[in-house]
Amino acid sequence: MMLLGWLGLSGALVSAACIALLAAVDPKRRGVALARPGLRWLLLSGAFMPGLALGLASRWSDFLIWIGAAAILGWAIAALANTRRKPRS
Repeated sequence: MMLLGWLGLSGALVSAACIALLAAVDPKRRGVALARPGLRWLLLSGAFMPGLALGLASRWSDFLIWIGAAAILGWAIAALANTRRKPRS
């Protein structure tokens, strides 16, 4: 028997990895004119797949853990990706 909450937490980590990759390949952030809409769509759908799978499996407590942890991790990734780095002198 799997411990309660581990599916939700692991799903949130998968979603956070997709969000981190989305932040890394954002063309506006990198200053590149080329956009990869296929990659962005794949990462965006990958971020929501754990929640969809948990909902379809009727693991509602894990779903609530996933949605809460994914939101917190997503905000943290967005805040860290938005910081400007100081140039080294």
